[in-house]
Amino acid sequence: MPAFPRSRTVGLACAVMAPLLAVTACGATGTSATGPAGASQTASSAGADSRPSSAVVTDYLGYVGGKAGAADAGLAPITLGWVNVEGGPAGNPEATLGAHAAVKYVNDKLGGIGGHPLELNVCTVASAEEEGQKCGQQLLGDKNVSAIAVGNLFLGDASFNSVVAGAKPVLVGVATGPSMSTAKNTYSTFGDLPHIFGTWGTYARDVLKAKSAAVIHTNTPGDKIASGAAVKGLEAAGLTVKSVGFEAQAVDLIGPVTAAGAMTADVVVPISLGAGCVGIAKALKQLNVSKPVVSTPLCLSPDVAQGLGGDLPGWTYGIAQTLPMDSSAADSQAFLTASAQAGLDNATQTKVFAPLGWSTILTYAKVLNTVGADKINPASVAEELKKFTGPVIMGAAEVQCGKYQDAQAVCNDQSRFYQYGGKGAFKPLTDWIRPVQ
Repeated sequence: MPAFPRSRTVGLACAVMAPLLAVTACGATGTSATGPAGASQTASSAGADSRPSSAVVTDYLGYVGGKAGAADAGLAPITLGWVNVEGGPAGNPEATLGAHAAVKYVNDKLGGIGGHPLELNVCTVASAEEEGQKCGQQLLGDKNVSAIAVGNLFLGDASFNSVVAGAKPVLVGVATGPSMSTAKNTYSTFGDLPHIFGTWGTYARDVLKAKSAAVIHTNTPGDKIASGAAVKGLEAAGLTVKSVGFEAQAVDLIGPVTAAGAMTADVVVPISLGAGCVGIAKALKQLNVSKPVVSTPLCLSPDVAQGLGGDLPGWTYGIAQTLPMDSSAADSQAFLTASAQAGLDNATQTKVFAPLGWSTILTYAKVLNTVGADKINPASVAEELKKFTGPVIMGAAEVQCGKYQDAQAVCNDQSRFYQYGGKGAFKPLTDWIRPVQ
């Protein structure tokens, strides 16, 4: 197996599969990203995507309602705001790269927005909460910005939202920041952690027929939120759950894994990243635990593979997105083909926040074209976002914004589950499933 490059991503990162993707999904043919509606959507017959073709976005031109060809450089540009965390070990610069690639694709292939070039006013957060305030002020103060797109704003979200305060609509892929789910005039097409993790209960109950679960999580703020959501979803599905945390610097995790009841539970749910995933995997192996392990995408990272001798754990992984390395998925193939044409390299394509950025910008292109280039303003864009019901590029076929009164920004509560078979091979196990209601 090829050596894995280092990655700064510790979010929903899948860069570990980059060397293999060139052999699998990138070699796929038969998918049109620019052709007319009804273009060929060939997928691998082994574990092929079961979604109806109408729910799988591969025809980007038809999706955004554009006109084939380049935007008119002589027309005034239409500007979107863009904010993303890019500094520190948890930053995701690939989200911005995905967004820039989508803008280029819109301008080069999809006729811009009613012929007008699309552009981004970019503001990034490095390492401090107050930097979100700076971005809010920058994008709120630009009169040319009628709407704002967000990459992964897990830091700085509170100060950002306090400034924007609903004055301009905000579209985000996954609402990772604690305040994003309840922010005014905000729309999350892939959902937030509390609602996404509810699907772990549905999967455990309906697919695994499990009655009990062991949740092992890192004692960090983010993982505590995620584990709490997972426990809530599992208990709502009728499972008996025991949840045990461990400190991030811990190496030997036999104690926490044992305390959580992993040796007797019907399903094990690790919620950690990096060294934590490695420690949990090693402990499960030492304890000869053979029950299913259903992980978050946080364990899909190069350092996990390196820590385990060169490959990822052979676990099941849940995610609120079609994996870009799922070679059976026509929408993944379309993304890989089109984003490559826009200059996105293979290593970046397989980091999940890159297609999230791509999806967010193309959703905005659809919305802005529907509004009409000469009628774009914060109110008209917000009104169109309120009516958006999908499908989402590499996401759910149907979404419903405002479904949850306590989380008005959440438009999606669905996830998909994949089995990792080793050496880069992922097999889709489910279509989109929802939490137990």
